[in-house]
Amino acid sequence: MNRLKDLYSRSVEGKAQIVLVDGVVASGKTELLHVFGEQVDESGGLMLTAVGSRVEHTVAFDVLTQLFLNLGLPAETRQTVAALLSECAVTAGAVGAVCRETMLRLSRGLCEVLLGLCGRQPVVIGVDDVQHVDEPSLEVLLYLVRRLRAGRLMVILNEWTGPRPAHPAFRAELLRQPNCHRIQLQLLSTEGVLEALAERLDTATAARLAPGYHTVSGGNPLLLQGLIEDSAIGLPDGVSTLSTEPLPDESFRQAVFACLYRWDDATIDVARGLAVLGHIATPPLVGRLVGLATERVRQSVDTLTKSGLLDDGWFRHPTVHCVVMDSLGMEHRVRLRLAAAGLLHDSGQPAADVAQHLLAAGQVGESWAVTVLQEAAAHGLAEDRLEFAQECLELALRECEDSVQRAALTMTLARLKWRNQPSAAARYYTPLRHALVAGHLDQSHGPVLIRNLVWHGRDAEASEVYRWMTRPGASLDPTVAANLALMRTWLEPGRPSSGVLPYPAPGPEAEISRRVHGGVVISSAFASVQEGISGERPVEQAEQVLASSTLTDDSLMTVCTALYALIFAERPDKAKPWCQIFLGQARARRATSWEAVLSGIRAEAALYQGDLTDAEVWSRRALELLPAHNWGIFLGLPLAVLLRAQTGQGRFDEAARTLRRRVPESMYRTRVGVLYLYARGRYFLATKRLQAALADFRTCGALMADWQMDSPVLAPWRSDSAWTQVQLGEVEEARALVQEQLELPAAAGPRVRGMSLRVLAQTHEPQERVPLLREAVELLQTTGDALELLLALADLSAAHRALGDQNMSRMLEARVVRLAKECGAEEAGRWWAGGPDSAEGEDGEEERPTDVLVLLSDAERRVAELAARGHTNRQISRRLYITVSTVEQHLTRVYRKLNVTRRADLPLWLKEEDELEAPQLVTADGMALPRADS
Repeated sequence: MNRLKDLYSRSVEGKAQIVLVDGVVASGKTELLHVFGEQVDESGGLMLTAVGSRVEHTVAFDVLTQLFLNLGLPAETRQTVAALLSECAVTAGAVGAVCRETMLRLSRGLCEVLLGLCGRQPVVIGVDDVQHVDEPSLEVLLYLVRRLRAGRLMVILNEWTGPRPAHPAFRAELLRQPNCHRIQLQLLSTEGVLEALAERLDTATAARLAPGYHTVSGGNPLLLQGLIEDSAIGLPDGVSTLSTEPLPDESFRQAVFACLYRWDDATIDVARGLAVLGHIATPPLVGRLVGLATERVRQSVDTLTKSGLLDDGWFRHPTVHCVVMDSLGMEHRVRLRLAAAGLLHDSGQPAADVAQHLLAAGQVGESWAVTVLQEAAAHGLAEDRLEFAQECLELALRECEDSVQRAALTMTLARLKWRNQPSAAARYYTPLRHALVAGHLDQSHGPVLIRNLVWHGRDAEASEVYRWMTRPGASLDPTVAANLALMRTWLEPGRPSSGVLPYPAPGPEAEISRRVHGGVVISSAFASVQEGISGERPVEQAEQVLASSTLTDDSLMTVCTALYALIFAERPDKAKPWCQIFLGQARARRATSWEAVLSGIRAEAALYQGDLTDAEVWSRRALELLPAHNWGIFLGLPLAVLLRAQTGQGRFDEAARTLRRRVPESMYRTRVGVLYLYARGRYFLATKRLQAALADFRTCGALMADWQMDSPVLAPWRSDSAWTQVQLGEVEEARALVQEQLELPAAAGPRVRGMSLRVLAQTHEPQERVPLLREAVELLQTTGDALELLLALADLSAAHRALGDQNMSRMLEARVVRLAKECGAEEAGRWWAGGPDSAEGEDGEEERPTDVLVLLSDAERRVAELAARGHTNRQISRRLYITVSTVEQHLTRVYRKLNVTRRADLPLWLKEEDELEAPQLVTADGMALPRADS
């Protein structure tokens, strides 16, 4: 501005001045001209302005008309100029162009007009966007600046600095003039942005915010102004401030649009080419996309960078990228996207990059694109980019005409949807079944197709597919044969009368697969567990399979069967950490269905350990992950665990609500239905609906016998039926049934045998029960199943009470309460501790509280526990670092509170099997001393 003022002063003195102001788009040229014009008007000068237009650059004399038909000029001046321009227009209409003689007359006439104006006052001619001025106007302007060197005239021409000058001859001639000056405008520095912000903020705040606003705007004044408008925050007192973080919104977008449409067509094309190609854009690639030479692209990129819209070859801010993309019409965008996909494909770019453009176009264009989309979907699945993979598959399917390729695409899409929404995949199974039978779908997909058909209760279709795959003469890949065997382990479609699935025919390939394929190994291990084969071999096999498995759609059933093998082998402690590992993989792979199934198995493991709280948490988690309609027949698995957990906790109202949840009818034709029926029978038994319980247990037995899987490892229905019959008074029948269970090979394990002995004891007289129940307790203690151990201890407590051994009974009651608290069945634990026959004590008196710990202080409890174990007073004093007298005082209070008179009457309370930790000794000044045992 100071430079312009100085040059204006010279022109006022009669020395005409020419100023060429150039700079990138939106660098402030127009604002500079506008502000300077206001100052010229205020000083008494005459400011004549015109603007070149890209749209009107072919209209002859457009800029001269803007300048000299200005309403600020005298009327006679305007009439003179209008006559000159009219003569030029008439001549152009007659001969088709403005002849040299006419141009000369016009130039001389305007020269005289200017001389007259300059004689009255200083004149400033300002032309913005010279690069868009029509050629005739430029020729006349050049004539005027050459002739009028002595006069009160100043000419300011604003030109956009682009890759190439729009009028190189005009520019060269202009700069040759001795009175021509050039001013180059640069973008704002951080300090310049600070000054702009200081108009709204205090200097310290402006200095803090300036770097962020400069980064987003690039120092482009137009973009900065839009950013400031978007980031303004109104305060209650009417004052405004700015957001600490720039918030580019509509004003910023409009500023970007304004910049975009000031460029030449080539630069706009380059900007759009960059936006379409994204971060993989290179000048050669952009040039091929938009039809420009590589050097021309580089020039445009340089221009865009100098304008502040690009930074290091890419858009400075995502909003700029969005605006450039929005400037494309739909047809133009589709055309560019398809062209970009073709270019990337031809140059060997990754399929995922090519697919992005095909997806954006919504079309494939050429046949090769379907294969690219298929490959991109495979990569997307491998990287767990599920939405991207699904979009690729759906577009490819929409355009694919090849039957084999279409079947493969459909299967991949069905697998993908099954990960998170199995019900959405169901509609693909009929065409996939037909494709498999027609030979269009590879046989490796058969086992998963069968699994998913049975999942949705379509066992007849699953049976059809299985029989077709195992038909005589069919050649099965060893891995496929192994997976089919694994499917049969879990997915029985029904009784033999409705078509049970046979195993694949054995052969050399099957023998190979048995040795190398985890599916066959775990099928064998599961069968061993089910048949009651003892030893660690099945457990080792299961863990070997789990250790060598990575969770995928194909391996899911292998992993799940291995986990169930560990649980049914009475090693839920080993299953739980493996569950956690595979749950982590499922979450990482964003596979909700996998996570839900594994959460259900995790709940089963907790149930087998008697941890009812944990079992409920994980079963609810499984049911929350997948809505009921997505579970298919497998809804019965988490529901069965939840039902058993609620029943075990004595929360029968909640269990009843769980039971009211609708399950698929087809579920009862699978072993899932057996587990659900067993859980329902346990609920009926606990709520004294004995006939209903007995019906469910007997149905379990009938189904398991029909399917040749009658194993108490899976569902010990005989012992529960026997317990029900005991309560119905059918003692002999109950004894025979439980004896039958004990004779089964699968009943040799400590858990099943312990459960069986517990029930068998109820069929004998009280004096005969104690040895059986003691053995049951010993066995169940080794399994880690706290709930079953609790039940056995409760029965043993009741047996001792019936025999008059109140001390032993109370001791066992205390342990029952402790176990009940540990396994989440505290509410039911007090009822169990009192025995199943009554909730009241003898003689109708209220039962004595069993949790007597609340009566004692911590010090009294420690003394009492050691005394109950047989320690003398002196031994207790040494153990607890207190005097013998203090021990005696504590014991006196303990006897009084517990209403006992001697040491032998003390029961074993909480932690009766744990060693007490000696208290920490401290000196008088609070320093800790080492314990005696250290």
